[in-house]
Amino acid sequence: MIAIPVDTVTPDVKSSKLFGNANYFALYNPDTKDLSFIKNKAAGDGIATAQLLSRFNTTKTFYSYMGNGPFTSLQNSGIEVYYLGKEALDIDEIINSFDEDCFISVDQNNAKEYLDPGTQTGDCQCGCN
Repeated sequence: MIAIPVDTVTPDVKSSKLFGNANYFALYNPDTKDLSFIKNKAAGDGIATAQLLSRFNTTKTFYSYMGNGPFTSLQNSGIEVYYLGKEALDIDEIINSFDEDCFISVDQNNAKEYLDPGTQTGDCQCGCN
């Protein structure tokens, strides 16, 4: 299952910029091509959001802004993390491109370069420090 953070579940939905504050997640099953949406009941808490995704058998997730706490939680759950860039993208574009290595796979080796919590101060506010 692939999880994409989104703020609305309207036609032409785009990815949410702030991973931990996303209102919903689009869940895409690449085997069946099914797309569904779940409410992010942990919105506002990046670590709890990451833990929520593990309950939905998520294997990959995408983000534009994410702090170290949610990233570490995802890594500990075995969920692959991909950087989308700073601009919101159509989820159709993400779904149609994820197999083509269009997005940067983020791991412990390059996390410092690609993690950014998206706060005004640039500091993570999840309490992980």
